[in-house]
Amino acid sequence: MDSGKQHGAQSGHPELHPPGASPDPAVSATTGNSRVWLALIIIAGLGLAVIFVLPQLVSEPPAAIPAATTTTPVSPAIPPADRAAARHSAEQALQSYLQLRARLELAHAAAWGEPEWGRAARAVKNGDRLFGQRQFVRADEAYSAALQSLQTLESGRAQRLATALDSGQQALERDDSVAAVKNFKRVLAIEPGHALATTGLQRAQLRPQLLQLMVTGKQAESANNLAAAQAAYRDAARLDAAYAPAAAALQRVTEQLTDSAYRDAMGRALTALDTGQLQAAGTALNEAATLKPDAVAVRDAQQQLVQARRAARLASLRRQASAKTRREDWTAALALYRKALAVDARAGFARDGLSHAEDRERLHRQLDHYLSDPARIYSAEPLANAEQLLASAGRAPTAEPQLAGKLARLQQLVSAARTLQPVTLNSDDLTDVVIYHVGRLGRFTRRQVDLRPGTYTAVGSRAGYRDVRRTFTVAPGRDQPPVDVRCEEPV
Repeated sequence: MDSGKQHGAQSGHPELHPPGASPDPAVSATTGNSRVWLALIIIAGLGLAVIFVLPQLVSEPPAAIPAATTTTPVSPAIPPADRAAARHSAEQALQSYLQLRARLELAHAAAWGEPEWGRAARAVKNGDRLFGQRQFVRADEAYSAALQSLQTLESGRAQRLATALDSGQQALERDDSVAAVKNFKRVLAIEPGHALATTGLQRAQLRPQLLQLMVTGKQAESANNLAAAQAAYRDAARLDAAYAPAAAALQRVTEQLTDSAYRDAMGRALTALDTGQLQAAGTALNEAATLKPDAVAVRDAQQQLVQARRAARLASLRRQASAKTRREDWTAALALYRKALAVDARAGFARDGLSHAEDRERLHRQLDHYLSDPARIYSAEPLANAEQLLASAGRAPTAEPQLAGKLARLQQLVSAARTLQPVTLNSDDLTDVVIYHVGRLGRFTRRQVDLRPGTYTAVGSRAGYRDVRRTFTVAPGRDQPPVDVRCEEPV
């Protein structure tokens, strides 16, 4: 049996693995807690192994062995005290080595500790051989060399991690995913859960797929299929948002697509403006503004659209107002002219139209005041006002038949109000008769007076009799029934 293996089996310290050899699958499958208990058991047994097992490797030679049959090299004579000290030193060195090795195994040093890990294993194997040959000084040197290798390994752990992390990042920048994965795994073997290495490993594992997407995007871009290129670059950027080439390519192609869409939208907008299709122009300009909100051309076109819409609005209001004036709907025309002035206070047609509509609306309102109640003009003052209104209105234009009709009707009412109507009054020749605002008629049996249309009050009085009062209305163009005024009720 190999001396190193024999020592490992007899002493109880863990079996050494050659450099690059895979550990026992059963050991690899052990949980973290099992490893901790294993390490504690190993460390606790190290002292016993060195004290009780290791001396068994060294047996005193028989008292009488012929020199010719001895195969072990003869060492120079060493005093027993020095030999014991050397043996003790070798045992102490081996114990320190085994303790450090157990600790480093928990840190997975076999996965990241080469060449020191393998060098230490070989030195211990050599030390075991020398110890078995009772060459304690040389065994002590071998064990000490193995211990120093592991100490160097432990002290350089942080530097190894930094070097592997830097190498992984550089490999990732070169798109060397194989080297990047290898180095990031090494970092994670040294320090499980290392944030940068975890992220780097994920990025490195996705890099082949990402590079294929970049190739697809470049091919599509070369074929001027910008939409397909954008989709490929976008997928690449989603795989690794930190991959600068994908972000740059996506931005470049997106800008090209934006420029193309912007030019198309502006072309449609300007064409629609030229042909007066303002709704279509507004829709296209909204698209262009969404793509490039700060573009000067968009602002200029939007201003043109505002002016075109204002002009179209004014033209529409002007047409509507003209239609209302032709129908002599002056109230509606007024409202339309006011709307036009709200759109553009400098609109001349609206200012002039508003003034004319206000005059006409006021004239029709005054005419309607008399025409709605013709009896208003039977009194002297209203009659005079109606006559003044007719004089100021003059003749109606031929384009305003409604006004002409109202003026004619009012003129007829005024003429009728000025025309006297015969009224017959009957009495008893004993009653004095007076008509208010007309005059005293005295006593009579039958009398006819001419009165203008209106409402009158006749009062009769006679000594010894109660006065009588008769109110009657004279209507134009109609025969008036006789009015009977006589006092017949004694007091």
